[in-house]
Amino acid sequence: MNTYTFRAMGSQILIAMDTDSTTLNEAGLEAAAWFEEWEQSFSRFRLTSELNELNQHTGQSWQVSSSFWRVLNLALDVEKKTAGLVTPTVLNALEEAGYDISFEEIGHNISSYLDNSFASIGDVKQIELDEKQRTVRLPYGMRLDLGGIVKGWAAQQTMIRLRDAAPVLVDAGGDIAISGLMRNGSPWAIGIDDPLQQGQSLGLVMLAEGGIATSGRDYRRWMKDNRWQHHIIDPRIDRPAETDILSATVIAADVMEAEAWAKAALILGSREAVEKLDQASVLAYLLVREDGSTVETPRFDQYRWTEKWQIQNNLLV
Repeated sequence: MNTYTFRAMGSQILIAMDTDSTTLNEAGLEAAAWFEEWEQSFSRFRLTSELNELNQHTGQSWQVSSSFWRVLNLALDVEKKTAGLVTPTVLNALEEAGYDISFEEIGHNISSYLDNSFASIGDVKQIELDEKQRTVRLPYGMRLDLGGIVKGWAAQQTMIRLRDAAPVLVDAGGDIAISGLMRNGSPWAIGIDDPLQQGQSLGLVMLAEGGIATSGRDYRRWMKDNRWQHHIIDPRIDRPAETDILSATVIAADVMEAEAWAKAALILGSREAVEKLDQASVLAYLLVREDGSTVETPRFDQYRWTEKWQIQNNLLV
């Protein structure tokens, strides 16, 4: 097993390839270049990014790159699937909550180059798309943030590009894409962090393929107006979600689906999340409440590692 790590999109990126070949370093460097290219398109903290150019030209038809077009349409599809809970139109609300500079700078800087004077959440139905010209027209005052979907998409794209070389796992800040079983036929072992005890784990899950994502408000949080704020915006109230869930982990057919429903679950709170997740196409979920109690689908035990599980499946871990 070989691993390669680097920083991108405000997160630690891990690439694990089940190979004895020395080509991982080359693949890792290539992946780092891909993430840099994508960050140049999607980062709201880079003045010249495609995202910022689009946001600065509201009311105009603006041509975007093919990758930007794909991610935007993926975000709009997620918005539809989650009935508007996970939407790209939250940038104004994020800034109003204090997330107007990179997370690493919060607490050290108090101003941003962006204008926070616009209204908050907009209606995605007002976005005009021209597929033939590949142009996007945002209504005046609407600005987008694609951070809720782009890391999962980047992890998925990287996994797809590398999977022909060897079984691969790509972890983009907790959004994990898996290509398939390891060479010995074993699934990948993935730890789930305990949001109440830093450095501790809630256990291991074993995944053969697909995606897993955790959304939480235990890490990306800050103090503003004597209140703790976090980065998961509830578009129904135009501010950080008021929820009893501290973290939500979702297993799905791909990491983008897992990422979307993990965020939706956190926004909804544990009571509503159970109903919605049971109706969605997720494979399993684990919700951790503020009081330390957990809620999970019975199917989650199919993935949880135990010695009994290992013996039953006759797999080496």
